[in-house]
Parts: sequence; C-alpha cells; structure tokens
Amino acid sequence: MHKTRSLKNPVKKYAKIFLLVVVAFFVAWVASSYTKSEIADRAIVLGLGIDMLQDDFVVTAEVVSPNEGGDSGASGATSKLLTGVGKTLPLAIQDIFQTSGKNPSLGQTGIVLLGESMNGQELKHILSYFILSDAFKDGVTLATCKGSAKKIFESTSPVDSMVSFALQTIIQKSGKKTNSTSNVLQNFVENQTRHSKTSFLSQVSFVNDGNDKVNKDQSSQKKTGVYDCSKIAVFKDGYYHDVLDRDETRGFVMLNTSKTYDSFVVENAQSVIGTKDRVSVGIVSKKVKPKVEFDGENIIASYDLDMKIRRMRTDVTGNVMDFLPELPSLIDEQISNSVKEQTQTLVQKAFEKSKKTNCDFFGVANTMYKKYGKKWDDFQKQNPDYLDKVTFKISIQVHD
Repeated sequence: MHKTRSLKNPVKKYAKIFLLVVVAFFVAWVASSYTKSEIADRAIVLGLGIDMLQDDFVVTAEVVSPNEGGDSGASGATSKLLTGVGKTLPLAIQDIFQTSGKNPSLGQTGIVLLGESMNGQELKHILSYFILSDAFKDGVTLATCKGSAKKIFESTSPVDSMVSFALQTIIQKSGKKTNSTSNVLQNFVENQTRHSKTSFLSQVSFVNDGNDKVNKDQSSQKKTGVYDCSKIAVFKDGYYHDVLDRDETRGFVMLNTSKTYDSFVVENAQSVIGTKDRVSVGIVSKKVKPKVEFDGENIIASYDLDMKIRRMRTDVTGNVMDFLPELPSLIDEQISNSVKEQTQTLVQKAFEKSKKTNCDFFGVANTMYKKYGKKWDDFQKQNPDYLDKVTFKISIQVHD
C-alpha cells in the first residue's frame, strides 16, 4: 500500500510542474501578442475629416493630447488639428504618425466628415478601411459637408470649441428635438450593399454668424459660426447622387424617423386671447406604418402617418419632454387641416425626389425583398428602374 502511494506522488508533482510551465508559456504568449503603447505616444482622435486633393487623400484629425499645465501644476486637455496626406486612406492616417510622432488612436472617434471633394469617390471601398479596423467603432456618426472638411474643422462654434462634439450634438444627440436625422458608419455601408443600394448622410454647412468677437481667444485663428445640418445627401451604390432641399428632407425625415420632431406655422388661426393670428404648433408624438406590396406588375408603397400635435410654448421642446402637465388642447379643425396639408406637401416632395433621382432612399426594394424573396430578386433584375413602377401613397391623421 505504501509503495503504491509513493509512486503516485511523483506523478502528481511532475503533472503540477508541467501545468505551471504551460500556463506560464500561455501568459507570455498572450503578453507578447499586444503592442505596448504609452498614452503619451498616442493622439486620441475625436473626429476625422476626409478630403481629396487631386489624387491624394487629405485626412484632418481633431485630436486631444495631455498637457503638462501651467505653474500651478493643473493639467487639462486641448484639441488640436493634425493633417496627413497619402495615396490611400491608411497611408494618409499613417502620415499623421510620421509627421507628428503621435500614433492616432481611433477608438474614441465620434464623427467622420466627408468633404465635397469626396463626392466622386466610391465610398464602399474607401470606408471599408474603418469597417475592417478592430480599433474603430461601427457606431461612429458619418456625415458629409459642403466645401472642405478641413475647413469645417478649422472653424469653431460659439458654444463648443471642439468641432467633433458640436457636430455630434447637432446631428445625433439633438436630432429628435431639431428635426435633424443622422446615420452611422455601419448602417451607411450596409445599406449601399442591400437591394435598394441607397443611403443618406446629413450635410453640414458652416454659416459665419458675423460675430467674430465671440471667440475671445486671440491665439485661435478659427472662424466662429454655426453649423446648418438641415439637409441630407443621398448616395447610390457607394457614390454621391444628389442633395435633398429643406422641404424634401423634412418630408423624408417625417416618414423615415419615427421620433424626429417638426413644427408648423398656421396662418389666421384662433389665438389664445380670441383673435385671429399666426400660431405655431409642434409634434408631440408620431407613428409611421409602411406597407409595400405588388399590385399586378406595379408596386404600391403606402404609409400611414399618425401625429399628435400641440401649440408650442417657450417651455416645450418638441416631443422630448416627458411628464408635462395636461393643458387645454387649443387645436381646432383649422389647425389640424393646415398641418395635414403642409405635411402632405412635404412628403410628396420627398416621394417625387426619390423617383426623379431614381434613388430608393425610402428602402422600397429592401422591404419588398423581405416580403417576397426570390420573386422580388427576379422582378428587380428585369426592372432596374423599378421606381418608375412604384406608386407612393400617404394617409395622414392629425389629432391633439
């Protein structure tokens, strides 16, 4: 009995040693698989602007780097602009590292802004650089702009000195209050490869407000102004196609985004004090129910839009304020009919734009494929201009 026990103990001992060696080797292998990168060697990228200059990509990065602070020992963070140029997008970003000594850290990037010079480029291929990057998040806001993206980043807002934060606030965070719509990188690229082959981006325009004295920092040469994001640009099969004007954009957003706010002006309406006057009303909530189906050899795309509206007051911001006290309606038949007519006009303009440009930004083909599968595939191959066979319809209900 003792002899058997003495033979087993050395086996257990060697097994433990072997297990420890395997674990140590695995830990060393994992540790060697990651590149050590000190914070001081990195530039945290908040936003990227992409332009084309002849055959070169010009990438403008708004970055944050740590400061040593002043004599008081306080430390802080300031945004700076770094620029890289290259024949491809990866080389342009690599150029930022080569010319600044700072490795661009893309994990915190919140917005990618495409300059007007990118309109002639095939974006599915170019943006795949970000899609395939492990260090880049899919939910980053993607937008386009009038003019140069670099110029946009060289400007500043009166309320936010960091352009990346200002644009994200307007386009994405406040969109439900301001009637703006937004798109993210992953959705944009995916929609270019789906059956409709069409997607959209907010278009940013810088508007000089004429009040340069707002910027008190004399060391800054940035122009102060505001950013107009009230229009969208549509892209088909990866290429820029057209821009929807303000009314067409409102009509599209009305049906495309269920929680986006909008407002209307009604002339000669009954005022609170009993006289006839101009009044403003806003959407409290809305529901959109699309229905797309075959009608013989044609297609019917119908939308049921149900809106709840309320007279606007200074303490009401669209449909985003919850738990408001119940107030008298003050919405009569004249106001309801006026809002209904205005909405009808806006939506019809968006429908007409879709057919005129042959851009399926309402996603008719995507919905048809989900419903009919191979039958739609065959139909779409035989009818590449299938939007000519689409009849758009809208049914609107307005109530208080």
